Amino acid sequence: MNANSPDDLPDAVLDQAIGWLVRLQSGYADEYTQAACLQWRHAHPLHETAWQALQTSESAFRRLAEAPGSVAQDALQRLQGKRHGRRQALKMLGFGVAITGLGGWGLREHAPADWASDYSTGVGERRQFLLSDGTRLQLNTSSAVDVRFSKQRRTVQLLRGEIFIDTGKDIAAPEGYRSLWVDSRHAQLQAIGTAFGVREEARGTRLRVEGGIVAIHRAGSQPIRVLAGEEYLISADGSHNVVSPAMNSSAWTQGLLVAKRMRLAELLAELARYRHGWLSCDPAIAGLEVSGVFQLDHIDQALDALGDSMPLRIQRFTPLWTRVTAR
Repeated sequence: MNANSPDDLPDAVLDQAIGWLVRLQSGYADEYTQAACLQWRHAHPLHETAWQALQTSESAFRRLAEAPGSVAQDALQRLQGKRHGRRQALKMLGFGVAITGLGGWGLREHAPADWASDYSTGVGERRQFLLSDGTRLQLNTSSAVDVRFSKQRRTVQLLRGEIFIDTGKDIAAPEGYRSLWVDSRHAQLQAIGTAFGVREEARGTRLRVEGGIVAIHRAGSQPIRVLAGEEYLISADGSHNVVSPAMNSSAWTQGLLVAKRMRLAELLAELARYRHGWLSCDPAIAGLEVSGVFQLDHIDQALDALGDSMPLRIQRFTPLWTRVTAR
């Protein structure tokens, strides 16, 4: 077997490798995801073989993505003109990520950790649940949580993604009101009669309080009380008040992305969370500032609106690959 080729790899192993690659490239992979991927690679020699094969393929795709639009589009049209499978595509163009929309991108929608979670959403999906205590729980795109209720405490563990909680009164608890907590990667968050959002990011855990008070509890630190209207970013370095956020952290519950002088690259990265495929930004225009309101259920229309209102060109090579460049 050629260790640098995907040809002789079992389908299941290749699909798993593609799934791990997509999750690590999503921009939201934390240290736990990286550790889990490393554990998977070490679990069997074929896993590492598949991983190395895709590293070679993915780097080739990046070179294609950086090529002039006409060159890249011509290559993709040749690929689409033939009914190649995943393996043939990997051989033909030497890229893995672009073609995973036909098979492997679906793995990002339901990561292995999500299959065993109590509540989860796929890419572009937003769902709302009413818990037994009356709490309203909303999950944003590609999110997963576990819910554990005991006689003394209610706990929501954020496994990945983003949630919004409107706490219930818990009037049916047999032993009286129980405190509600959210366990995140960087802190434990105690809700005090409140509505608030929590999001796991590569930089840390983001907390936005819309009503009431939330207390941030971190080992070795005094609790911080976050009031309505305040936003904090919690990381290994501590809890930091975000005074002027570039994005309304709760607007997604209404199906909106509200940006205020937000860098274009960050805006596109945010929109990319709600769609399958590859959405890239020309580095030359990454720093442009954007303000506006965008519909999360209509990402293509949001991109077109950007192109109409700014000197931008929206290049769509395939349904799964879009690039934004200067006009």
